Amino acid sequence: MTAQLQDAYAFPELPLDPVDAGTNLLLTGPPLVGTQRLLLSMVTGADEGEGLLFVSADEDGVSIIEDYETAGHTFDPSRMCVIDCTDHSPESTGAVRQVSGPSDLTGIGIEFSSLYESLRESGVDRARVGLYSIPTLLAFAEDFRAVYRFLHTVTGRIRTADGLGVFAIDPDAIDDEAFATVAQAFDARVIVREGDDGPEFRVRGLPDQPDGWHPVP
Repeated sequence: MTAQLQDAYAFPELPLDPVDAGTNLLLTGPPLVGTQRLLLSMVTGADEGEGLLFVSADEDGVSIIEDYETAGHTFDPSRMCVIDCTDHSPESTGAVRQVSGPSDLTGIGIEFSSLYESLRESGVDRARVGLYSIPTLLAFAEDFRAVYRFLHTVTGRIRTADGLGVFAIDPDAIDDEAFATVAQAFDARVIVREGDDGPEFRVRGLPDQPDGWHPVP
């Protein structure tokens, strides 16, 4: 096995092959067809030594943790944390860091860098990053370009640190030009849709992945 494959991120709950460390995926789909549920599955690792950093702009941090555990996962605050970007959350705790709101891109970036560094200092050298969702950041931003610069910086940090990033976006919530610009920061897409038998997804832009549509678990 090559060193690259050894460092790849696996998806134990999904019919996907591992992806290289440093990959950033854009998860596209409407909010009510299992997009958030799929995102939580993708940031759940098989390796207990992996860290998780979740940026939540649509739902407060405590609720995100509840969703994570309701889905059958164990939230370990020693290696998992949430940046809460909503404006209706209680004070920060050890596992949940609050910023002033989804427009506070500087605050989100500072907390992201601080938490990422804390994980590494605690011995966690691999981390998955989830963000839900990009349209909310865009809705509160005064300038679209600021959101793009933020995404470019964060995905660059994930790529440099050999992490895995999964960022959700509803393409119908923004215009085509903004979507095309945002997509430039990512390596590939995971597309979610409502199928005949329920939510399903497929991967585009990554080699050696199973073809076709798969049910969202």
